[in-house]
Amino acid sequence: MKKMLFGLAAVAAMLLLSANNVQAQDFHQTIPTVSVNGSAQIKIIPDVIYLTINLDEGDTKGKDTLEEQRRRMFAALKKCGVDAEKQLSVVDMSSSFFRRRGALAVTQYELKLSSAEQVREVFSQLDQAGITNVNVTSTTSSKIDEYRKEARQQAIRNAQMRARELAEAVGQSIGACYEINDYTNEARFVGSRVMMKNTVAMDMAVEEAAEPNIEFEQIVINYNVSAKFVLNTK
Repeated sequence: MKKMLFGLAAVAAMLLLSANNVQAQDFHQTIPTVSVNGSAQIKIIPDVIYLTINLDEGDTKGKDTLEEQRRRMFAALKKCGVDAEKQLSVVDMSSSFFRRRGALAVTQYELKLSSAEQVREVFSQLDQAGITNVNVTSTTSSKIDEYRKEARQQAIRNAQMRARELAEAVGQSIGACYEINDYTNEARFVGSRVMMKNTVAMDMAVEEAAEPNIEFEQIVINYNVSAKFVLNTK
């Protein structure tokens, strides 16, 4: 008796599964749909700018000590309103031997700034202090995640608008969205172009020129999605 009941239950389960498959196939085959792509682009002015400042006794063959350079660097940054404790960090420290008479120290700092105007002022003050090995290394935004979210949402809204326009063109309307695909490459959206380099060679080249207008490459966030909507026939 138990075997018979088990057998009947198995048959019933198979019939139910078969019916569900038929319904699923009928659903996809009979309901009209509209498939569209949507995209969005946001351009951002960087508000996080990283500089590297290199102090090297080898530049003057040990005549200008690292401590003297460091003292001038801190004084220059203070004039720019930089909070060295919060915005400045040591990246690397090393030393090399010069003519076997002693070690020449090298220290690399990373400085975090928030605007092109502040970068211009820092370059100017450091140059006056005799510190010329300064480079912009990268830029980003403090609200990068928020802008990514905004771009994603705008991309799907654009897809919905396109689907509605297509449906209205043939006298129909769209219903629920039942499939969304986000095929954006989740790469880090950080501007990487180095826009300034404060070196002696550059200073000589622009000695007679006016102060350059520093502008950083905008960060561009692109998002792309595809979506499917039910196409109402009435």
